[in-house]
Amino acid sequence: MKFSLKILYILLFTITASNATDQLYYKVGHFDYKHETGGLALSIKNVTDKNFNIPALGQLSQIYEFYALTDKNNFFSGEGEPARRDEYAIYASTGLQKSINLNENFSLVPSFSVGLYQEFDQGKDMGFPIQFKSEIELNYYLSKYSFIGLTWNHISNADIGETNPGSDSILINFKITNY
Repeated sequence: MKFSLKILYILLFTITASNATDQLYYKVGHFDYKHETGGLALSIKNVTDKNFNIPALGQLSQIYEFYALTDKNNFFSGEGEPARRDEYAIYASTGLQKSINLNENFSLVPSFSVGLYQEFDQGKDMGFPIQFKSEIELNYYLSKYSFIGLTWNHISNADIGETNPGSDSILINFKITNY
């Protein structure tokens, strides 16, 4: 129950913290698909209207993201996992991204962020609370404000913890609006 309240609080904060010019979109997919600690990933990403012009990289947008990770009774885990267990974790991050228009319908969006990770129950121990995420998205625009896409990311602590198991995730991202 405490876990549900924490997720609800963070989701409400993320949604209310965005202003009218920010862009919210959602992702759903498989967290840590390469290991037996995999799970369902649900994410809200907020792309703000704050931009930074960095030499050699160009204009980058500030982002905030919140992940909720779950695996009830090892539904997403590897087949070799002997014990049935429930895994939960959350990850909140901030960073920068660059949107590269490939043509009028496709964009490539690399990003880098740093955040805090916390596992619950038997969730994956990532070795340290501070985690770094590198990510790449490929989005297909259905209209000016709506898109669907595919995301791949890697989250790890860059060896600042005692262990660094890392995770690789694949997600479907989408934003559907009328305006």
